Amino acid sequence: MEKPSICRIPFRISTTACLTLWLTLGFPPLKILANSSKSPPSEINISNPSYFLKCGYRQKQISLQLPTHLQEANLIQKGGSRIEDPENLRCQGHQPDIPLIALLPQSTMGITLDEYPTFLVYIPDVDLEYTIGELVIYADEDTSIYSQRIELKDPDSIIKIEMSNSPSLPKLEIGKSYFWTFTILFDPIDRSDSTYVSGWIERVEANSDLQHQLSSVLPQQQPSIYAANGIWYEALTSLAKLHCSDPNDVAVTADWESLLQQVGLSEIASKPIAQCQ
Repeated sequence: MEKPSICRIPFRISTTACLTLWLTLGFPPLKILANSSKSPPSEINISNPSYFLKCGYRQKQISLQLPTHLQEANLIQKGGSRIEDPENLRCQGHQPDIPLIALLPQSTMGITLDEYPTFLVYIPDVDLEYTIGELVIYADEDTSIYSQRIELKDPDSIIKIEMSNSPSLPKLEIGKSYFWTFTILFDPIDRSDSTYVSGWIERVEANSDLQHQLSSVLPQQQPSIYAANGIWYEALTSLAKLHCSDPNDVAVTADWESLLQQVGLSEIASKPIAQCQ
């Protein structure tokens, strides 16, 4: 069935009104608009972010705004280390160009809204045969509340470790900070042949304003909202999800690389996400 030519109706109608009516009727955005490099017409409602995405206009790039108390200069260090000690790989017989890295800000502390969050780690270019990855979360220095082991198959890539949301397992509590480690066990029996990174995660509750912001925009815009509010873990994981769903999305790729560059992780910004492959 031929689509109605709404732009050929007998009375005069502006281009903007025509396009608005076209979208209102549920038809896809016109290719000529999506491919246009021109600035949006002044009469477009620029306060509506979904209009920009539908019409192909690019919003400003993602910007991470960490809470003051979590910025590196103001954070009381508790021992986190997002980059491994290179000496830990001596048993492998060589040093990779890029070591094991936890995807965290320089302070090693990140905020989450999720009671069962996802952690991202860069796995170095080493022989992973017979190796195991181990995530452990601690409520304090001596008490672990969660432990998970995974098989490692993809060297020189970023992996996602999703905390299981089984009812039998504890969830992260609002207002509490947790210490976590990720270890590569080259020998699951002999832990002396291993290397690790560590960091902190604090769960907070989203206020009504943040909830409204997130619920009123498209998924492609949520990472920027998370980042602007200092919600590191969701900014990272939501971008990773978008990148996996469409690896050819130039805007998402640019935001992903920009976010990592903003926390000094440029060297792994273009590395593949293993679960996307």
